[in-house]
Amino acid sequence: MLDLAQAHDVVSRQGWLSFVPSSFRQTVLARCNLLEFKAAATIYSVGDPPGGMYGLVDGDLALSIAPGERGPYVAHFARPGTWFGEAAAFTEQPRRIGLAVTRKSEALHLPLPAIREIVAVDPGAWRFFGLAAIAHYDVAIGAADDLLIRDHVKRSAAVLLRLGGCRYHTPVGAVPVVIDLSQEDYAAMCNLARTTAGTVLRRFEADGHIDVSYRRLRILAPDALRMMLRS
Repeated sequence: MLDLAQAHDVVSRQGWLSFVPSSFRQTVLARCNLLEFKAAATIYSVGDPPGGMYGLVDGDLALSIAPGERGPYVAHFARPGTWFGEAAAFTEQPRRIGLAVTRKSEALHLPLPAIREIVAVDPGAWRFFGLAAIAHYDVAIGAADDLLIRDHVKRSAAVLLRLGGCRYHTPVGAVPVVIDLSQEDYAAMCNLARTTAGTVLRRFEADGHIDVSYRRLRILAPDALRMMLRS
């Protein structure tokens, strides 16, 4: 398990807190608790009461949604440095998404009372909390755009890159990218039949772009997958 200083370093170098002023970042981190979750543990579910924010430090988070007639179902995965929970903090309404860990994971928790305290002292701090929401907005726009790709192989590559946090560029030291992903969930995210998704994954694996095992996938060559989208 990482210690608190190591956890602070992870979220300070990547994700939401890497884009905010140092003073605000330190204010947030001083109020966070470091939590450990067992594999498959649920952090919160769609419809749960509002609460604080969670920032992934180590492991993998599966994000589930249920906006319409279906669900909840897994729609995205989060990489270390990603924070969730700001929507419930803004609105104090029930959770719009669900979060669960796919393997043993660690996360920082910023309680809702701490968020209230921060913005009570500095109302302008809402702007920095809003940057977390904008990051998710950008992911949602990109996901919608990718699902409009007509070629199912390119669409599948785009979805895979998004799930690995390397859709538009490959972070330094990020390869290989490990995703705890079942073929069934992947097919649903690509809007494909399971057999078609399996064929695509085998093609990517034969080309050396990925490595597939039971409920786990490693992206070995994200740059090559990205080049496929530009051809």
